[in-house]
Amino acid sequence: MEDYELEELEFWRKLEEESLSRSAMLRRSAAAAFGLTILSSPAAAWAARAGSAEAMTADGIPIKKLIAAAKKEGQLNVIALPHDWANYGEIISTFKKKYGLKMSEDNPNGTSAQENQAIRSLKGDARAPDTVDVGPSFAIAGAGEGLYKPYRVATYKTIPARMKDPRARWYGDYWGAISIGYNSNLIKPAPKTFKDLLKSDYKNKVALNGNPLTSNSAVSGVFAAALANGGSLNDIQPGIDFFHELKKAGNFIPVDGTPQTVASVQTPIVIDWDYLNLA
Repeated sequence: MEDYELEELEFWRKLEEESLSRSAMLRRSAAAAFGLTILSSPAAAWAARAGSAEAMTADGIPIKKLIAAAKKEGQLNVIALPHDWANYGEIISTFKKKYGLKMSEDNPNGTSAQENQAIRSLKGDARAPDTVDVGPSFAIAGAGEGLYKPYRVATYKTIPARMKDPRARWYGDYWGAISIGYNSNLIKPAPKTFKDLLKSDYKNKVALNGNPLTSNSAVSGVFAAALANGGSLNDIQPGIDFFHELKKAGNFIPVDGTPQTVASVQTPIVIDWDYLNLA
């Protein structure tokens, strides 16, 4: 397998010193596509890692017993859950109030790859994540590596088969559509298509939410670009080519797009999930 050309992915490699072949990128993207039930909108997936094998692996265990076991552990450990992402702030505060549990929130802006790495590096440690929110391709890889233990939520049977692991080690619980978001105070005219982003009007103005080598959000942005440029769920190459052209045109910014970078006009245009761009 041939490695990516350094020049072609310079802006991604600066973010993450990781060697990844072109075919490996395609396999990772195909894995994400396999989990799709709605075109170009890969769902995020909760991959449950049981804090107690006895409490979390069998179906039909009373919630009270699970809560008691969690309280005995002392706290619930979560990772990479920004409060402005998918309404996690309200979900977390409501959860703590309802169940009377303490919660440790680690690395709020972490990537899917970092979440899986935390499970590996903190194995056997009380600080290890109890649950992670990762993209489908990372969930599939994590389950294959044995990072997760089975856990069936009450609505497990209603989740489409293609969006859950048959052994209940991960399942999709929400989804979003990739969109082009922009700071309307600065960007005029507004971009309406991926092709528009190649225009000189947007020089040094376009960013992704993360690094495609480690972030499912960023990979999904490349996937959306592929679909917008004649590609498919089985062919992400047009998306890779699009970002090569975006970089060549001088329009791509190798900075992770966040609400703060959009407000500060550092990244006035961000390719990201609709619910994040709306925020």
